[in-house]
Amino acid sequence: MSPTSLLALIGILCWLGYELLLRRRKDAAAGTWQGDERDGSSTRLLLSAYLASTLLLVVCGHWSLGLVAPGPRYAGLVVLAGGLLLRAWGMRTLGRFYTRTLRTVQEQSVVRTGPYRLIRHPGYCGSLLVWIGYSLAEGSWVATVLVALVLGAAYGYRIHSEERLLVAALGPAYTEYSRHSKRLIPFVY
Repeated sequence: MSPTSLLALIGILCWLGYELLLRRRKDAAAGTWQGDERDGSSTRLLLSAYLASTLLLVVCGHWSLGLVAPGPRYAGLVVLAGGLLLRAWGMRTLGRFYTRTLRTVQEQSVVRTGPYRLIRHPGYCGSLLVWIGYSLAEGSWVATVLVALVLGAAYGYRIHSEERLLVAALGPAYTEYSRHSKRLIPFVY
């Protein structure tokens, strides 16, 4: 195993460990994988997208598809680490408002601090960066593009569902916030 692959594996295991830690909350409903009608099956879709991404990485790695030079692999590690930090910062900023599936909690308000000053979904952006960085660090352009497409589509659906829920629950406050912030990429999207 190459040094970049080993570091990428450690990074993805850190992401997985953090995701599992987020589920161990005092509020059992916040950590559940079971969504209701408001979730629109987006949690299942994300889990399926992660499984598909893992399989793509295995297949592309096994067949050595689209190999990249060492430089981009190290860049992938930087992207992965940045994604981990962004995800953790976003979830810490959300605090008690964080839930695994799409739902709102009592007395929820629009969060406009931390990374939420720049983008509306820093946790999703962080997870995307983790997996794109991991794919690149593993050394396959093909896997990187496919993982970005699969997870990007799944998160696109998730964001659409979540924003519909937040507009319904938080009303004009969220609508106003969404007018002045981007979804995933500051100043772009």
